[in-house]
Amino acid sequence: MKKRGVSPLIATVLLIAFTVALGAVVMNWGRTYVEDTAASVKEGADKERICSQDVRISLEEFSSIKQICYGGASANGYLFMRLYNNGNKDIMSLSVVIYGAGNTQTNNSVNGTAFNVSKPMKLNLTYDYDAFGSVKKVKIIPEVKLSGVLKSCGGNSLDIDSAELMNCTNM
Repeated sequence: MKKRGVSPLIATVLLIAFTVALGAVVMNWGRTYVEDTAASVKEGADKERICSQDVRISLEEFSSIKQICYGGASANGYLFMRLYNNGNKDIMSLSVVIYGAGNTQTNNSVNGTAFNVSKPMKLNLTYDYDAFGSVKKVKIIPEVKLSGVLKSCGGNSLDIDSAELMNCTNM
């Protein structure tokens, strides 16, 4: 019986102190988690709002003819188009995806080309008919800068079907 233990009063105080410390750690972790989640949701909402309300591109039309055409042959093919930024935000970059009969070509030659509000833009893109086949569809995806980072506005892409494409010699 010579063993000494912790008195019940001291044991109770130690348990309460441990519980308070553990609660403080959990609350601090929870606050950080909530703040990070809120920042992530706000960034996503900002992107969606800007992309849906402020970003719009269209093909220019002259005499009801959409200004997009194809030309050339084999590896020396090309697509020519006139675009117009009719949104409320400058577009920092464009990604152009050309769906061919045999494969898909992503053309990054226009990346980093600013496309200002209320301004037209001419694009002349190379296209290899031998590698990708005849053009079936063209998708132009605008990218805007949010918080210093380029964000793709895929929901506001301009989709052009092959029926809208003309041979450039006929324009």
